[in-house]
Amino acid sequence: MTNYASQSMAFIAAIICCIFLLKQQLSVKKKYLLYGVIALFILNIFFVSPARSGYMAFPFAVVFAASCVYGNKKLLPIIAVTGSVMLVAILCSSTLQQRTQMGLTEKAAYQTSGELTSIGVRVIFAKNTLSLIKEHPVLGYGTSSFKSTYGPYAAAQYSDWRGSSTSDPHNQYLFVWLENGLIGLLLFLAYIYTAIRQGLNNRPYGAIAASFLVAVCASSLFNSHFKTFPEGNLLAFFAGILLAQYSAESKENSDS
Repeated sequence: MTNYASQSMAFIAAIICCIFLLKQQLSVKKKYLLYGVIALFILNIFFVSPARSGYMAFPFAVVFAASCVYGNKKLLPIIAVTGSVMLVAILCSSTLQQRTQMGLTEKAAYQTSGELTSIGVRVIFAKNTLSLIKEHPVLGYGTSSFKSTYGPYAAAQYSDWRGSSTSDPHNQYLFVWLENGLIGLLLFLAYIYTAIRQGLNNRPYGAIAASFLVAVCASSLFNSHFKTFPEGNLLAFFAGILLAQYSAESKENSDS
C-alpha cells in the first residue's frame, strides 16, 4: 500500500470491518474503542490522505455495510449519519477542500491547459474512449486491445499531452466496454452482482466482502481498481477470503 489511493481503500476496508465488529457482543469500553478506531481511519481518509478515491468510496461503503448490519429499516438514519460525517469533512478538512477545488479547476481547464493534470487527462481519456466505443459498441475491440486501439486514435486527435497513449482510461467500466463491448460490460456487471449477492447470502464475513466490493465499484468510476496492481490485489485477497465457503463437512472431518 505505497500510494495514497490504495491506502485510502485499505482504510475503508478497515472501517467496514469495524462496523461489523460493533454488532458483536462487546463491552462498552471495547465499543468506544472501536468508535475511536473508526474516527482515526476517517481522519486519515479525509484529513491526511489527498486520495479522492477514498472520498468517493467512503459513503457508498459505509451506507452499504451499516445497512447490512442494522437492516434497511435503519437506512435513513444511516444515510443521515454518513451524510453528517461527509459534511463535517467537507467543511473542516483543508486537504479535502484543496483536492476537490483542484479537481474542479483541472476539469474546467482541460481543453486549454498546457500540461497534463490528473483530472484533465481523465476527461480526455473518457472522451476518446467513448468515441471509440461508439464505433464498436456491442463486441468491442478485443481483450488486451485498449492501448493499441487508443494510442493511434488519441495521437490523431491531439498533438500535445492530450494525444499521449495509455493502457488505462482510469474508468474500469469504460475499459471493459471498449475491449469487450456491451456484452463484456454486462457480463462484468453480472459478475459484480453475483459476488455481492453471494456475500449477502453468507453473513457475516461475506457481507464485509460485499461492502468492500461496493466501495471498489464506486472508486472504479474514476480508476481501474479491479485491475490496478495494489487495489486489485487488495480486493482479490480481502474479498476472496471472506467469500470462501467453510462447509460443515470439512469442519466435521477436522474435528474427528
